[in-house]
Amino acid sequence: METVTLRAEDFKTVHNTLCELRSLVERMTHSMIKIEDVQRIVESFEQGLADAYAQDHAAFDRKMDHYSDVQRELGLKSIWSVYEVENLADRHPFEGADRVVYKDHWGDGPTSCSINGLTWAALYVAADAAIRDSGDEHHVFIEQFRPSKDDPRTLIVSTGS
Repeated sequence: METVTLRAEDFKTVHNTLCELRSLVERMTHSMIKIEDVQRIVESFEQGLADAYAQDHAAFDRKMDHYSDVQRELGLKSIWSVYEVENLADRHPFEGADRVVYKDHWGDGPTSCSINGLTWAALYVAADAAIRDSGDEHHVFIEQFRPSKDDPRTLIVSTGS
């Protein structure tokens, strides 16, 4: 997971804005506060966090580009949406899992596919095949894998649209 870093001047802005917000809260208990004061504080927070937001957005864009590259290279139709995964070439944590099962949102299925490998990309390929075989062309966003309660070697894939 990528780390977002605040520059010293941004940290100072956020810190000073927090102090100002605390002061405003104190003053609110004794008098009427103008909305302009609150809006100014919000804008100051936004200014102090602008670079951190830009870093976070850039990191997300890099991750999405990676997912799209893998999807294209492997010829997959489904869309990877397990955002906690940084690199699809990394090993997944589901030791011993050997198949993915998908039961579509219409109640049909389940369909299953063998997992051929130990990486997140291997899970992506298996989930894509199970979704394809189900005929569900709407719920193609792969969102989660969880071990089956009945068989720890089986992963249940959850999707969204």
